[in-house]
Amino acid sequence: MMNWEMIPAKGPGFLEVEAWKGKNNKIAHGFGRKNPGGEKNSRKDWHGKSVNAGEEIFPLLSLRQVHGDRVVLFEENVQKIEEVWRLEGDALLTRTPGVALGVFTADCLPIFLYDPIQGAIGIVHAGWRGTAGGVAGKAAEKMGEIFQSKNSNILAALGPCIGPCCYEVDGPVKNAFVSGGFPWDLISRPRREGKWLLDLYRANLYLLERYGISKENIQVLKICTSCHGDTFYSYRNADKTGGRQLNFIALRKE
Repeated sequence: MMNWEMIPAKGPGFLEVEAWKGKNNKIAHGFGRKNPGGEKNSRKDWHGKSVNAGEEIFPLLSLRQVHGDRVVLFEENVQKIEEVWRLEGDALLTRTPGVALGVFTADCLPIFLYDPIQGAIGIVHAGWRGTAGGVAGKAAEKMGEIFQSKNSNILAALGPCIGPCCYEVDGPVKNAFVSGGFPWDLISRPRREGKWLLDLYRANLYLLERYGISKENIQVLKICTSCHGDTFYSYRNADKTGGRQLNFIALRKE
């Protein structure tokens, strides 16, 4: 069965996936909280910066997130980091060590993908539109096409996002998921007339499993950003700062 990680949402800095510590020392990663890295609290603040992961510093790459399903590949010898910052997309893949792939969230779900066999990583920004469009599954599929990653080898981690306790949606959202082939009754529950509580975790778990990633290879940090507005930026929790937490994954250099 899937692995749930209940982690206290307290303190500054990044949350790590417990199951990825130690044995997966070829990667650095972190799900952000408010003001990760000091005063940097939005995408523009991180533009041109690097992530300090303790033993190594990684230049940061991030796409212009548009709540879509476009998957972008970064290749060190083909693109410059600055070019990536100008590209639109909601999933970023690489096999290049020494750089951090980042997404910025304030209720949307950040997802890490890692193939330890092929030495490839990916990061996904999954709001309801991207999830309904299958962005996480498309990123995993693209890893197979580009890196020859086998679905059975891909590890995934789902970070803090707005939970099914707080995420109320309406009919157009329901229609988008039903059109995308999602079992609506599995990923939501009724709240009142024409309104439902959506579970982004379940929706993306369903999606990743549909694309062949094993439940045993999926870690979930089950923290609601709206419930913990003191620790996380939350759009639905009326955060007035416009802040976004950085979530990152990187391949360490040999």
